[in-house]
Amino acid sequence: MSFLLTPILLGVDMSKIGTLVGDIYKVIQGEGGWNKTISTGMAMAVASSANNRFSKPQKARGYLSLSSIGTPCKRKLWYKINSSGEGEPLQPNTLLKFFYGDMIEELILSMAEASGHDVQGQQDRLDVHGIKGHRDAVIDGMTVDVKSCSSYAFKKFKGGTLRDDDPFGYISQLSSYVYAGKDDPLVTDKTHGAFLAIDKQNGHVCLDVYDFTEELKHKEKEMEETKAMVSGEIPSDRISPVPQSKTSPNMKLSMQCGYCEFKKLCWPNMRTFLYSKGPEFLVHVEVEPKVPEVKHDEAS
Repeated sequence: MSFLLTPILLGVDMSKIGTLVGDIYKVIQGEGGWNKTISTGMAMAVASSANNRFSKPQKARGYLSLSSIGTPCKRKLWYKINSSGEGEPLQPNTLLKFFYGDMIEELILSMAEASGHDVQGQQDRLDVHGIKGHRDAVIDGMTVDVKSCSSYAFKKFKGGTLRDDDPFGYISQLSSYVYAGKDDPLVTDKTHGAFLAIDKQNGHVCLDVYDFTEELKHKEKEMEETKAMVSGEIPSDRISPVPQSKTSPNMKLSMQCGYCEFKKLCWPNMRTFLYSKGPEFLVHVEVEPKVPEVKHDEAS
């Protein structure tokens, strides 16, 4: 369920964090507690992020992290751990988009602080069962993950429908951060977590809160099974391709696979065609597309 200003949600007291979005909007309108100290802190955090991202080449993570536990494709996760150097290099436009996300995260957390909410634990390093990660923040005692997203994805956060359509495993990711904070005194709500989502296109903000009581009962088992999986042989199952269109007999990679840096390893006979809206990755071609076919290293 998505939430803006309702004081009670899912049986948890929302009296503090429940006003977060409205209070952030007040800061945006110049009615909150924004000051030079907060500006300076945000600027330093953004500068640190820029230094981390641009001072040296970015390399793929070759280790199991809390954010990767929920990756829907086990094969992708196996590649990340065992063949990280064989994936496609991150393109400049992708790296820049990552930095956009960093800036938006620092801005929105600074606004939350300016609005009078208790914001702590930013980018704290967590370690549970040997799996490490960095959470975004703890706001008013609740684990919060900041997501800057498209208008399409924002609708899922606002509508609270992410459990029904979660192609990138965000739900499992957040529940892993909640689980990792089970002994953290900063986290007073041990069963709930929230996405603080920002629509990059339209500037809307929402708070999407989830009760992870059931997931947390099985989280340790999930982590141990994931560790065993990446230590074994590569999983055979792949995410199935989808029709290129309603009328085409051609099959293309799904959205998740299209974004995957290991798609060439997974689908060695894949062909890339460049459409005006961007590349499509075809794995079965009966009707030749009437657009240029490009080399894999030319597709972006």
